[in-house]
Amino acid sequence: MGSGHILVYAFDVFMQLYEAEGEMPRTAAELILEKNLFGLDIDKRAFQLSYFAMMMKGRQYNRRILNKNIHPNVYVIPAQPDITEAELQLLNFDFPNTGKAQEDLLALAKVFSHGSDLGSLIEFSGIDFENLKTGLQAENNVSFLDQAVSEMVQVGELLQQKYHIGITNPPYMGSSGMNETLSNFVKKSYPDSKSDMFGIFIERLQKMTDSSGYYAMITQHAWMFLSSFEKLRKKLNQQTIINMIHLGTRAFEEIGGEVVQTTAFVMSPAQRKRFPGKYLRLVDFANHELKEEKTLEAIASDSVDYLYTTVQDNFAKIPGSPISYWVSENLINNFLKESLLQYSISPSQNVTGNNQKYVKYFWEIDNDLITNKDGWIFYAKGGGYRKWWGNLLNVVNWKPETRDIYQKGDGKHASQIINQKYWYKKGITWGLITSSAPSFRIMPEGATFDKGGSTVIIEDEKIYKYSLGLLNSKVYKNLVALLNPTLNFQVKDIRALPLQLNRYDEIIPKVNSNINISKEDWDSFETSWEFEKHPLI
Repeated sequence: MGSGHILVYAFDVFMQLYEAEGEMPRTAAELILEKNLFGLDIDKRAFQLSYFAMMMKGRQYNRRILNKNIHPNVYVIPAQPDITEAELQLLNFDFPNTGKAQEDLLALAKVFSHGSDLGSLIEFSGIDFENLKTGLQAENNVSFLDQAVSEMVQVGELLQQKYHIGITNPPYMGSSGMNETLSNFVKKSYPDSKSDMFGIFIERLQKMTDSSGYYAMITQHAWMFLSSFEKLRKKLNQQTIINMIHLGTRAFEEIGGEVVQTTAFVMSPAQRKRFPGKYLRLVDFANHELKEEKTLEAIASDSVDYLYTTVQDNFAKIPGSPISYWVSENLINNFLKESLLQYSISPSQNVTGNNQKYVKYFWEIDNDLITNKDGWIFYAKGGGYRKWWGNLLNVVNWKPETRDIYQKGDGKHASQIINQKYWYKKGITWGLITSSAPSFRIMPEGATFDKGGSTVIIEDEKIYKYSLGLLNSKVYKNLVALLNPTLNFQVKDIRALPLQLNRYDEIIPKVNSNINISKEDWDSFETSWEFEKHPLI
């Protein structure tokens, strides 16, 4: 719940609903605080701000509310040290079912011992909270242990029950930032979304939402496209995206320079077949003010060209099921045909484990040792935007004794080498990470590659040249963005692209011409292995 901004807004919405039904505002304020709004946070200061904000909203409509012993249903997650079974047996509560109560309290205490690490990700099932609350209400609890138990029961019930509507702006944290307790928990409980906390919270909030309800979030947009969230997307495609605002960068007024790519959405846990979801695409608008202006335009008229309506079932037709809502159904249907996957090979990349020692620029090595299959060979490592030919600056040590180190390791560095049957084969290579669109070029025969210079190998010469031409076309630039509009162009995405195998005689001569032009240009500068003379001399 953070400091309660969403709760405050929701309070006003509920007040309008109660007044529309004829309820007096002062009575409605009490009902909203006691019956309608619930919030949890891991941070005690956030809880205190939320509690204060809720009570002030109640005081706005009911001047006597502070004297009525009304408490908003907002809590900080307990982070109790281990409460032992022996300590629980010392409690003097009169539970209707003492044995079940002891069992349930022990389960609560065990999990809440990690409350500060797990927060709202904690789940409970099968705990009889009515039994626990009956016992708690029967006593005047004053001890620290009594209070700790009472807090665990209050928060535990909130974590077990279902809600009609769930809303949050979840934390963003990659797996590398998680401590051991949190990391082990999410690997076990959330294997399909463990890459980042916002993905984990998507799953958690869905679990807390009734099947006929809705949940809404603002998150990074990575879950819509990256392969690390593919299993999560398949789960979400069994639900229903009601609407989405794809915000892109600079979505927040108070953080004008932020570049986090965000998206906000409303989802239903129920699967509604052929539901026409609405998607507002604001990624191309530069700043918060313009995004806000365009949103208001879309609310006023649904004919704007950046508002899309699509059926969620279409996403499953695309490899990896990306949430590519802006693409036409005709284009999506191309993915049901042949793809580059059927004609290409993608060996695991080389990893030397020590590039400083084993990878050099070609001008650092004796010319006689380069392009010798048992010496140094060219090494595709990505590089800047360049189509058709070029970016071959590096060589890698390919001596038999060094290859043996790559295969077996030296005990200090992690290394690997591609299978021998793929050595020296030419391929199509590109930069894994780029600041713009991907560019594809030849990795010549006798060379090899690493992860930065991702590569596919195509044995058939005609399909090889034909594929290179398609990959560098404007149409395929859009197809790549459909699969993954981030700046990380993975082999899996490229091999999933569809192929329309026709018009060889028209396309291949143009591809050959482009390769020759690009190679001539590359060889015009000293950074080329085959440089002889600058063209202006």
